[in-house]
Amino acid sequence: MKITQPPAYEYHVGGSLPVDAPSYIKRQADQDLYEGLIAKDYCYVLNSRQMGKSSLWIQTMKRLQSENIACAAIDLTKIGSHIVTQEQWYAGIIRILMSSFALSQKLNLRSWLLERDRLSPVQRLSEFIEEILLAEITQEIVIFVDEIDSVLSLKFSNDDFFALIRYCYNARVVNPVYKRLTFCLLGVATPSDLIKDKKRTPFNIGRAIELKGFKLHEAFPLTEGLPRKLSNPEIILQEILNWTGGQPFLTQKLCKLIQGYDKRLNVQDLVQSHIIKSWESQDEPEHLKTIRDRILRNEQRAGRLLGLYQQILQSGEVTTDKSSEQIELRLSGLVVEEQGKLRVYNRIYESVFNQSWVENRLADLRPYAEAITAWLISKRTDESRLLRGQALQDAQAWALGKNLSDEDHHFLNAGQALENREYQNALKLHTFRFKKGKASSLPELIAMCDQYPDEAQDYLYNNDITQWLLGQGRTDLGNLSRKIINSYTQKNRKGLEIFVRELCKSVGSPPNPIVFVQPDKLDLGEIPVGYQTNINFEVFTKGRGFVWGDVKLEGYLPGISLLPEINSNNLREFSISLDTLAVTQGNYEGYIVFQLEGISQICRTFLKYTVRNIYIQLEPEQINFGNLTFVEKNIHFLQRALKITCISRFGKVEGRIKGNIYNFPKEIEISPDSFEDKEVDLTIKLVPTFIQAGKYEDKITLTTNIGQFEVSVKFKKGIQWVTIIQNIIRFAIILGILMYVIRSILNFWIQVDNVWFLSYTKNGITIVSDINFAEKCILNINKEQAINNINLFSVLTGFVLAIFTPLINPYYRKIIKNYIQNLDFRLVLFTLLCLGFLIYTVAGGFGKDFFSSITFVALFIIDLIAYSFTLISVKQPAWGWSLLGVLIGGILGIFQALKTTNQYSFIPKITFVGFITIITLAVAGYLATNFIKDTCYFISNN
Repeated sequence: MKITQPPAYEYHVGGSLPVDAPSYIKRQADQDLYEGLIAKDYCYVLNSRQMGKSSLWIQTMKRLQSENIACAAIDLTKIGSHIVTQEQWYAGIIRILMSSFALSQKLNLRSWLLERDRLSPVQRLSEFIEEILLAEITQEIVIFVDEIDSVLSLKFSNDDFFALIRYCYNARVVNPVYKRLTFCLLGVATPSDLIKDKKRTPFNIGRAIELKGFKLHEAFPLTEGLPRKLSNPEIILQEILNWTGGQPFLTQKLCKLIQGYDKRLNVQDLVQSHIIKSWESQDEPEHLKTIRDRILRNEQRAGRLLGLYQQILQSGEVTTDKSSEQIELRLSGLVVEEQGKLRVYNRIYESVFNQSWVENRLADLRPYAEAITAWLISKRTDESRLLRGQALQDAQAWALGKNLSDEDHHFLNAGQALENREYQNALKLHTFRFKKGKASSLPELIAMCDQYPDEAQDYLYNNDITQWLLGQGRTDLGNLSRKIINSYTQKNRKGLEIFVRELCKSVGSPPNPIVFVQPDKLDLGEIPVGYQTNINFEVFTKGRGFVWGDVKLEGYLPGISLLPEINSNNLREFSISLDTLAVTQGNYEGYIVFQLEGISQICRTFLKYTVRNIYIQLEPEQINFGNLTFVEKNIHFLQRALKITCISRFGKVEGRIKGNIYNFPKEIEISPDSFEDKEVDLTIKLVPTFIQAGKYEDKITLTTNIGQFEVSVKFKKGIQWVTIIQNIIRFAIILGILMYVIRSILNFWIQVDNVWFLSYTKNGITIVSDINFAEKCILNINKEQAINNINLFSVLTGFVLAIFTPLINPYYRKIIKNYIQNLDFRLVLFTLLCLGFLIYTVAGGFGKDFFSSITFVALFIIDLIAYSFTLISVKQPAWGWSLLGVLIGGILGIFQALKTTNQYSFIPKITFVGFITIITLAVAGYLATNFIKDTCYFISNN
């Protein structure tokens, strides 16, 4: 019957016990750990879960602190493992240390870390320990690091962390301050798990603290919490320990279950009903599930662990060998080591994880569970239960990469051995059948392979021959065939030949043929530069098989090119090429060497030749395009031919054009620009269109494989004086007549005949609108009438321009091209455009007085230039204008002639001369004019 009153004594099931919990049981490990840390030994407590590790360090830390030792505890599970970064993880450790040792007020952690962002995270932790922790804390320091197995799931390597702890230990030798620092590591791991990098020194420091289950005398305080009505609490405690083996979690749990029951309690019934029966649903807090999951968590190792545990169940115990499987099984908590033996930890574990449970788990893992069970029941004698064929291959594929139990390995190996025996027995009677023959012995197989290589390749690369050789007991040849298959996967025919050679050696027959190369000596004598030919060699073999290998040159044989390999199975004729195109003259000799694979015989052919220079003939030696002055208009380029001929019969020249053509880089073309033949025809084109007048002479340089050759190029282009004179006369006459007509019309229209448009007053040269014509000027008409006449003249001139302006368009010019000289027409339009359009604009309604004044200024400037001709007794203004028109027309004629003959280099010079001439005439006109103040605008010729 259950007791309803809550007990005063509290048992703790799962988790760490409070530091003052009465149910905490002191064990030998408490004293061992305390003494080790007092002695400043690095300690580690590595054991299975729920063995009281956390409670142990809590109690130990309390004892150390009472002796003025500064302590800190780092629970690594609080920092995280799955999503935390390396920087966050190390920063979390530093923050825990700062909090534990009350350093937060002395150091701004964020700023301190930022100042060291170039350091690695482990370097920051190391610097914190040395420069901050050991400097600020002057006492002895003990740091407990719990749950160290959580670092195994970090995404980054944890080796640096434990290497740093080892460094702190080793640093005691060189830096005594580290003697005040001691670490204690606790968790479910092995020392080899702490530093996994095999290239680094393993974690091999410190004292291991063995944490065992409760002994009866140690666990006696637990009786205080048992019901007082129990007359024999010591016997009840002994029964509890008989079931739990002193395992702390189970002992506390069973005590707590008993605490609520009366004296008629049966411990065995309680264990069966509340722990073992339907244990997966009653396992709260989880304990048995934790053990199960740790064993089965890794499918590759689960089979091996289950097999080892099954062996312990069946035998009762096994001798410890410190293997990784035994260590892993111990860390699960399922077994315990005592006196060099491994046994199941307690009766509860043995009842829960019994033989039936193991077989079921193995059946879940093994695809061949039924077969191996029957085979084991027969005490491994029933070969009918062994796997063969596809079933064996499937089982071997499943076992690949898994750490299986010894029984699994024995079962699979036995199946493979049985299959090999059966196959070899069948192969002993096997005969290889070929197209026209068969082979059941090595000599017969050699003969068939030589006669029918395609069929032999199939037998070899399908492993048929390999298995047959193994069945015949020729393991050496069987292993060799496997090696050849792996090495010659892409070269089946060569692999077969190598294999047959080894078969021949095994039966004492010649393995490979003797090789002959014809000719074995060749002297080509004297040959010219540019000589080209092919030389054929025949490869003969005597004996079975074929040969292949590399072909190389020995000695200096320039101009020789050859295939790098030879294969007598595909081609018995070998060809090399000789081309002395880029070879300098001299004597050459050497060897063509055939290095055959798998054959010690070396075949060589001697080759000798002498290269002599050739001579070339250039026709012509000089290219003269003559005088380009009288080139017809429809000829766009001049062409000459240059022929290069080799004197040698077999000569061949290769080169390209290379010359220095400074004056006409775009006017000369040479094709082709590279050549290779014994006779070469080059075409040289000269485009004379844009060439300036002058005498030209340059050289074309031909760079060839036998040297450089130069061909001079000459031509001359003179000035076409006839064209220039024709243009001068035409432009001078037309512009002179036009200027005379314009000045005459102005004389008549404005009625200022024989008077120059030159004025000077007391205010200097002014515009017309400022002058009173009626008072100051000798005019036949008044000022207003003069201006009206000028405007009317402008309107008429504009009308003429309006008619003839469309003729500027190229479309209209094409229509009248056959009737009017293009150049003369443009001259007329230019003259009318300069004078008439200005006058037309003046009369267009924008302000008559202002624009009329501009017209008078233009007339004044022309008059001033033309007035200079009075120095040669030209008194009439119209004749002065005419002579000015002749002069300007002559200059324009020269421009047009130079443009027509493409003599553009002279245009700037003529422009400068024309400009100076006009300026000179203007200055002369100004000096010849007798300006008198307060006189009329118009100066008479009288």
